[in-house]
Amino acid sequence: MDIRVDISNSGIDNSEIAGCRERAQAELKKLWTGELHFTGWVKDPYEFTDEMIDELQETAEKIRKDSKYFLVLGVGGSFMGAKAVIDLLEPEGDNNTKVIFAGYNFSGRYLHQIMNTIGDSDFSICVISKSGSTTETLSAYGIFKELMIRKYGPEETARRTYVVTEHKSSFLFDQASAEGARIFDLALDIGGRYSVLTPVGLLPVAVAGIDIRKIMEGARSLASEEAFKGEALDYSIVRNLFYEKGKKIEVFEFFDPYCAYFGEWLKQLFGESEGKDGKGLFPASLMFSRDLHSMGQFLQQGTQCFFETFITVDEPGEDVQIPDSAMKPFAGKTIEKINKCAVNGVADAHTKAGIPVVRISVPEMNANVLGQMLYFFETQCAVSALLSGVDPFNQPGVEAYKKEMRSYIEAL
Repeated sequence: MDIRVDISNSGIDNSEIAGCRERAQAELKKLWTGELHFTGWVKDPYEFTDEMIDELQETAEKIRKDSKYFLVLGVGGSFMGAKAVIDLLEPEGDNNTKVIFAGYNFSGRYLHQIMNTIGDSDFSICVISKSGSTTETLSAYGIFKELMIRKYGPEETARRTYVVTEHKSSFLFDQASAEGARIFDLALDIGGRYSVLTPVGLLPVAVAGIDIRKIMEGARSLASEEAFKGEALDYSIVRNLFYEKGKKIEVFEFFDPYCAYFGEWLKQLFGESEGKDGKGLFPASLMFSRDLHSMGQFLQQGTQCFFETFITVDEPGEDVQIPDSAMKPFAGKTIEKINKCAVNGVADAHTKAGIPVVRISVPEMNANVLGQMLYFFETQCAVSALLSGVDPFNQPGVEAYKKEMRSYIEAL
């Protein structure tokens, strides 16, 4: 495993953590035995065959040949994982089809700007909805499908339409089947927020020119009970111990703006998995050093209702040197070396103020390492939720707002 977890500044005694490891392993085992629902993601990295990867890559190559833009329509787990991966790994250059995400809000201005961006260019669409009836996604699909039909006609529109949904009757599945669109099945036992390592995330990522085989190899290297033996679940344990000691918020903190959507993905993963039955840590994310100039004061001296989780990359791969003519003491140094000073300085200052800090780091960022990170956090999240006594894989609370919203829509 290339992921390192440093809990030395958590303020929690090692004996307390060690006393929880046996229970954490027992909860991990439940993920592998099949006794829990929606655990298809656990074995997915090695059940997702090379032939399935080849099929996605061939489809992605066809899309790149056909289209300047690939419009991915989805919300929540149907887009955030793919967006996070593309932001972190997308290769530079003008030869790649541009992946655009929509269908995750009700902003007419946003959709209008996408239409202007696409203009007369060729484009294809991917519609992602586990239920096949997601309001934001299906609304946007109706708009862009009509645009495609006017541009290409019904037959070519179907050829340029890709759908990822459950293989069961729904508005989306039935319509796509009838019209001949390409459908990729989302397994019934994989929930949306745990679906990034399925066609939900892998197809958009492949279209962006990223090696999805290496992503899956990274995930596969952790897809075993053995990979999480010993101290490997200490992050899950520490999170629960913080909660028991009165902490209410986990602040994920990054030092690279390309990690922003990884933070968004983590917020949904943990928030929707743990926030139920009146329980759960509230997941927040901050981007440093930017947010040190807005939230740094609160973190240092505000209400200590939170703990911090730094997520950093040792060697980012690219750097820029500050010229000797610049102001001292920055002159002659590189931006990334200064960034590391920020990481260590913030950690030291907050630790001295009594704020618990967990540090999670990887040596570099590439497809294999990111595949490990995706699977690592999915596993840690599921175990953490089970340790707190809640079901990680349901989300009954979201139905309340959907019901109220739909009543307003139907009254329009």
